[in-house]
Amino acid sequence: MNSFLKIDRKAGVGRITLSNPDAMNVVGTGALKALREALRDIQMDSRVRAVIITGEKHFCAGADIKEMKTKKPEEAEAFARLGHEICDLIEKMGKPVIAAVCGYALGGGCEIALASDIRLASQDAKFGQPEVNLGLIPGFGGTQRLTRLLGIGRSKELIMTGRIITAAEAHSMGLVNDLVKNEELLDRVYEIAGVLAQKSPIAVAEAKKLINETQDMEMGFENEIASFSKCFETEDHKEGIRAFLEKRRPEFKNR
Repeated sequence: MNSFLKIDRKAGVGRITLSNPDAMNVVGTGALKALREALRDIQMDSRVRAVIITGEKHFCAGADIKEMKTKKPEEAEAFARLGHEICDLIEKMGKPVIAAVCGYALGGGCEIALASDIRLASQDAKFGQPEVNLGLIPGFGGTQRLTRLLGIGRSKELIMTGRIITAAEAHSMGLVNDLVKNEELLDRVYEIAGVLAQKSPIAVAEAKKLINETQDMEMGFENEIASFSKCFETEDHKEGIRAFLEKRRPEFKNR
């Protein structure tokens, strides 16, 4: 456990819980590095055969906007690469990863869920890629993984409007595998994780690897990182951040 997250292991299941509920589990560089360390630790633990990622009160409301405010393009690129590294660890880990989503899963939080193998949501969950409202694009793989999951048309709609959707809508789109009552979320996720933990680790890892290999997105990821950092050169992005922090509607000037 540290100031950003908690780790729990029992009966072959490892759980990582983002633990900054007062800030809706937003992630800055420190939180992302702690999450990277936790994922690496669980990846190396042979006792853990299935992994759950969740959050207290909220899954993750995205990147820390106050930290983002001061970033230059090269710093934004490093931040995006850190987020990509975490999502790649989740997607390529030789163990099944389940996202247990409660509350907000926005921006980078939604992208962490997208990188997971299975997504379950409580009825109060909300999903979205609202980066466009900050003069940005998704920076942790969302342009690629959301499109792979939902198709081009639906993904363009969500990313280009920044619309936040309910758990029921996310379920109807196929963004989440199952929708459960708020109080039953962890019990249901542990039930699925327990089933996965009893399967052949070799077979599960090979199946996951082969499915992922049919969806090669490496060039798309690199292009996304480049475009994300380029946005930090724009006046629109600076206006988007100011408007967010000042709690007003941004006035974008296309420059």
